[in-house]
Amino acid sequence: MNAVIPAERRVSVTTYGRLHLGFFNLSRETQRQFGSVGVAIDAFQTSLSISGGPQQLALDPWASAILQRHLAVCETQAELNVTIQQAIPRHGGLGSGTQMALALGAAANSLLDRPVEAAAIAAIHQRGARSGIGIATFKHGGLVIDGGRNAQTIVPPMLARHAFPSDWHFLLIMDNSRDGLHGQGEKTAFKQLAPQSLAATQAIQQQLLSLGLPALIEQDFAGFSQFIGALQAYNAEYFAPAQGGAYASKAVAGILQTLQQQGYAGVGQTSWGPTGFVLLPSRAEAIAMQMQFLKKYAEQTTLGFLVSAAVNQPACIKIEDVAN
Repeated sequence: MNAVIPAERRVSVTTYGRLHLGFFNLSRETQRQFGSVGVAIDAFQTSLSISGGPQQLALDPWASAILQRHLAVCETQAELNVTIQQAIPRHGGLGSGTQMALALGAAANSLLDRPVEAAAIAAIHQRGARSGIGIATFKHGGLVIDGGRNAQTIVPPMLARHAFPSDWHFLLIMDNSRDGLHGQGEKTAFKQLAPQSLAATQAIQQQLLSLGLPALIEQDFAGFSQFIGALQAYNAEYFAPAQGGAYASKAVAGILQTLQQQGYAGVGQTSWGPTGFVLLPSRAEAIAMQMQFLKKYAEQTTLGFLVSAAVNQPACIKIEDVAN
C-alpha cells in the first residue's frame, strides 16, 4: 500500500529525555519483574519533522532503520522527508532510543492519518522490554511509575503519574569518555546477574508506597531524596557486577560518593549510566553546585555538568500546513 500524503502537510514532534531512577522489583520470586520509577527532564530533547516526499538530507542510519521498520509495519512505501533538529545523546542512560522511536513513529502515524498510541508504537520497535518509563513520559510527562512485566506483558503498564515539583532540580553529571551498557551487552548482563532477594525487594516496594510517593505529593524534599537514595542503593547492589561497581563511570562515582558523604541523599545513576545525578531543592542551588564543579573539574574535559528541571507535559506533536 502506498499512502497519499498531502504535499503541504508537515508533522513536528518534540520529546524529552528521562532519568530512570531505578527498578523496584529485581527479584525473580514474584509474578512480575522490574517495575520502574522515572521522570522526564528538560536538559535533552529529540525534535524532528516529517513531510511527504523524498529524503532531502542524509538521515542517520540508526534513525533511518527505525523509520523503515515503522513504515514496513504500516504496510506503506510512501516516501517521507525527515529532518532531525536535535537528538538525545545515545547510550548515556537518558532514553534516547525509546524517544527517537516514539518521535518517528508518532510523526509518521500523524502524517499517514493513523492512530498515535505510544504503547503500540513502542511495541513495533521492541521498546519497553524491561522499563516502560520512557513510553509513559512521552505520553504524560512528570514522574511516572510502571508495573514491570509478566510473561504476557507487551509494554509495561503505567501505574501512577504525578507532576514533579517545579522548584526541585537535578544536576546531571556526565562522563563523555564512555557509553553505558546497551544492546547485546545489556541483554547478556540481565541474563547473568543474580536476582535481588525477596526481602530487599519487598522493603524497597514498601518505601515506594510509604515514603517515595507521599513525599513527592506533599513536596517533602528530604523524604523523597531519602527514597531515591534507597532505590539507588537497591539497584546499585544488583548492577555492580556488570558495571564494575555501584556506578558505571569511576569519575562520576567519585563525585557522587563525595556528595553522599556531604549529606546529599538523592544521588544516583540513570539506567546503565554513565550519567549520574543529584537532586537539589532549587534551581539556584543546582546552578551553584554546577559552577563549583565546572571550576573544580575544569581540566577533566570529558566531564560535563548540566542543570535540569523536570518536564510535566507530554511530547508535543504539531501538524502544520506548510502551504500558508
